[in-house]
Amino acid sequence: MFGNKTNRQIIIWTTIIGGFISSLVKWGSEVNMPPRVPGEISPPAAHIDAWLGWLGINSHSLDYIYQGANVLGAVTLYHWLFSFAFAFVYVFIAYFWNKIRLWYGAFYGLIITVVMHGFFIPLLGFRHPAYAPEGTIGWLWNLNGYELWSEILGHIYWGVSIEICMIAVLAHFSRPIHGEWRK
Repeated sequence: MFGNKTNRQIIIWTTIIGGFISSLVKWGSEVNMPPRVPGEISPPAAHIDAWLGWLGINSHSLDYIYQGANVLGAVTLYHWLFSFAFAFVYVFIAYFWNKIRLWYGAFYGLIITVVMHGFFIPLLGFRHPAYAPEGTIGWLWNLNGYELWSEILGHIYWGVSIEICMIAVLAHFSRPIHGEWRK
């Protein structure tokens, strides 16, 4: 499907490296710009509780203490897995449609913000902002400016980090590269 072994390797290595680096970038962006108010459950934690609760797994199942700080292990793992999945989606789409790479991946980050935080997460009922009137669904237009900017900027940083990883992988494999990578 992807022509040759080099293209498949580009997809695999960009997924692995881009997924790893972008997970750290997205997580790190939330440290200095937390998207939610203290004590509010995050959509990943709500997903884990709703989808895996019947198995006895919840958002605190993998928590651990590091230097006296509580780390949400299951939520961290969830974010990491999504970073690998979305890095794969990015490189897969880029193979066929180079425009996804617009603004060094920032375009992809904006698309993910709108699709995930503007549509899927609220549609599935996993976002009810604590600062909004009770029962308010967390559509993008119902989020406060702090949360909105945190998600937008975090996803832009995240998309750009995947693109930088893809540039590095493409440089490693050099020419000849077949497909739409060169445009």
